[in-house]
Amino acid sequence: RHLGLDAAQSELVSTRVDALHRWHRQTQLPAYTAFLGSVQARLDGSVGPADISRWRADVLAAWTPIAERIAPDLAALALTLRPSQLERLASRFEESNRDERRKLLPDSAERRVEARAERVLERVRFFISDLPSRQEREIRLLAAELPASEADWLAEREARQQALLAVLGRIVRERPPPETAQRWCREMLTGFWRSDDPVRREAIARATAASDALSATILARSAPAQREQLHARLRGFADDFSVLAAR
Repeated sequence: RHLGLDAAQSELVSTRVDALHRWHRQTQLPAYTAFLGSVQARLDGSVGPADISRWRADVLAAWTPIAERIAPDLAALALTLRPSQLERLASRFEESNRDERRKLLPDSAERRVEARAERVLERVRFFISDLPSRQEREIRLLAAELPASEADWLAEREARQQALLAVLGRIVRERPPPETAQRWCREMLTGFWRSDDPVRREAIARATAASDALSATILARSAPAQREQLHARLRGFADDFSVLAAR
């Protein structure tokens, strides 16, 4: 939809995405299942910010083999693209960024704090079900103290989009050999989640550390029934991964 692929391009993408899914099920999902098992083994003990930070790092590390596997497919598609398709992609990015900006950055500081609290509550409810009103009030207060990092996250989102557009545009203009296009795509994809802006990088690191501390606090204050709901949610993910890996 973002590129407006023609029939030949759609066939290329469909074939390669099917192969990507098979590879991912067979080679990556078993590791995800093991990771969730290691998380569950720690949940009923004392979980601190450092534990959550380590889990976050493990999740981000899982991107690298995916990026390397995707690079040849992205390069193959890029070598078929037309300038008009890149213009369409850039336009779609602009539209989605406007929507995201409205959600993350409401007009007033008060509404931004409220929106931040709602995002935190939504994630908490997803993992440990509904919250009593007292607990919800506590989480709202804690969320209000998180660093106001939404503008930095939006800037990073836009920087990733521009990095993708730059690589695709270079391939469309220069039509390099497939091996060169693959290398450009691999370099861009493997660095996709690393910030090139030192100021934003530091701000996001502070916000991430605060978020990890908040998660640890919420977990420490959770009731036994909520812990069991969290276990059930993670078991559900692990079971789904095991089923998919067997296909």
